[in-house]
Amino acid sequence: MKKTLLAGLCAGALSLSGLIGPAWAQSDSVQSREGIALQNQILSLQNQLQQLQAQVQQNASSGGGQSAPAPIASGGSSDLTTQLLQRVGTLEDQVRQLRGDVDQLTNQVNTQNAQLNKQIGDLSFQMQGNGGAAAAAAGAATGAPAAPTAAPAAPPTGAAPTPEILMQQGTAALHMGQYQTSEGVAREILAKHHSSPRAYDAQFLLAQSLQGQKRYQEAALAFDDTYNMNHKGKRAPSALLGLAVTLGAINQKSAACDTLNTLHAQFPTPPGYLVQPIAAAHHKLGC
Repeated sequence: MKKTLLAGLCAGALSLSGLIGPAWAQSDSVQSREGIALQNQILSLQNQLQQLQAQVQQNASSGGGQSAPAPIASGGSSDLTTQLLQRVGTLEDQVRQLRGDVDQLTNQVNTQNAQLNKQIGDLSFQMQGNGGAAAAAAGAATGAPAAPTAAPAAPPTGAAPTPEILMQQGTAALHMGQYQTSEGVAREILAKHHSSPRAYDAQFLLAQSLQGQKRYQEAALAFDDTYNMNHKGKRAPSALLGLAVTLGAINQKSAACDTLNTLHAQFPTPPGYLVQPIAAAHHKLGC
């Protein structure tokens, strides 16, 4: 009878170890003061459980013929079994409580992450501003174009699209995140309509498309080409901002800050839709 109880107690201790294992694995992903404290508590419980398992197995293997462990002064095998079962029950309750604490902490972390993502999305939306120019500025500051817009109507069948129609199609593709399509449209305008006034806009579209694909080095060159095409043009402030942001993305912080200084010197009063993106670039680069 005594051996049967001790064998059952060993099985219970192993089952308790299975409970602690998942709790420890789950808490390991929580990086906070509360999570570290829970990890320490679970580690302490594991140590106690190992000692308890060793004690139970020792008594099970000896058949209870040897003297009882030191914490138990007397009472025979019945008292030993009772006290060990009580300890196992207490540890099980503690593990269940710790697992509940870990679950609650994990839910709090997930909620905080969701709130942070929403705040980032709201800030990105505010930075987009109004119209195509505001969307371009927001894209230069955040690395992402504006929200999707409706694509323009296709030209009549058989008619070659004009640079204006191509720009509308390319801009719509950019706003829908179709960066390769907008890049192709920009390059088509630059190749076939390089003397058109829209080639200036196409060069800026090319820079934004490359930035959207995270090809930052190519995007920096394209933004620089846009600025050099017309230092006082309507795209010049946004091109300088885009150049600063993409230089920062390739770890050229000094050059990026110099570019922002040039932007301030040449355009001390930038367009309203660029004020927040410029401030965001300053903050991110630490200029």
